Amino acid sequence: MRAVEYACYGEPEVLTMSTRRSPTCGPGEVLIEIHAVSVNPVDGKIRSGRLKPMPGSFPAMTGRDGAGLVRQVGDGVPADLVGRRVCFMAPRGMGTWAEEMALPAGLVVPIPDSMTFVEAASLPLAGTSAWIGLVETATLEPGIRVLIHAGAGGVGSLAVQLAKSLGAQVTATCSSRNTEYVRSLGASQAIAYDEARFEDCVADLDVVFDLLGGEVHQRSYPVLRRGGTLVYLNAEPIEDLGEAFGVQVRMAQILPNRDALTKIVDRVGTGVLRATVEKVLPFEEFVQAQTLSDEGHIRGKIVLTVR
Repeated sequence: MRAVEYACYGEPEVLTMSTRRSPTCGPGEVLIEIHAVSVNPVDGKIRSGRLKPMPGSFPAMTGRDGAGLVRQVGDGVPADLVGRRVCFMAPRGMGTWAEEMALPAGLVVPIPDSMTFVEAASLPLAGTSAWIGLVETATLEPGIRVLIHAGAGGVGSLAVQLAKSLGAQVTATCSSRNTEYVRSLGASQAIAYDEARFEDCVADLDVVFDLLGGEVHQRSYPVLRRGGTLVYLNAEPIEDLGEAFGVQVRMAQILPNRDALTKIVDRVGTGVLRATVEKVLPFEEFVQAQTLSDEGHIRGKIVLTVR
């Protein structure tokens, strides 16, 4: 089978298309014929070495999620899964940018017939991150005032929609070219970071969902009310200033979570949320895909079609 891998840390050009032995399906596993995979910012951070020591050994594969057809099941897995259309989020280090992969059956989620493989591939990591961050970590409730950073990105575009569907009052940061887009997702206020500082526009918030880290993380503390909550993803160095500002600081632990992914897929399938894919590229354009992702200007997701 074909798979994308890299033999050292570096720019997207270190990625190469290789030929690997097709995986075998062990007990409790399913063998998936992959049709589409998504591009996630964390892929580039790992590939570049910014998140060392991951992956820890070379050659390493890239990618965390995708969608495809179940072609085989191992012992202990219901036979009626064969032929099912599914999406999935793989454990760290496995790499999904390949034509086939074997996964624990508990990590795959069936997708409705109305959902394309491209749409389904865009959901697992981004949707799971949004769900765990807002529902399980921030415990969002109706009426809560929340600020979502990077509201036009892959996680942010789903997070804005999810927060709105839960009854929150949503503000999001984005570039000026994306303010109308973010409002169309459900944000009542979109703050263009290239025109204004968000801390001059909002105050006394209940929750900040930080998808950026660094300077943005530090500037987020003053906009929270005392007792508010700052939830962040483990993607950048974080300085915990919670005690100084009287707020709770919580890292959203993003691991494969079938229940969270099922709820995201169900909501997209019923039209409560929509998959946000701006660019679809063929598998062979994997270098361009990660280059575009590293640049950080894509609305929603980039998806590679494998078949």
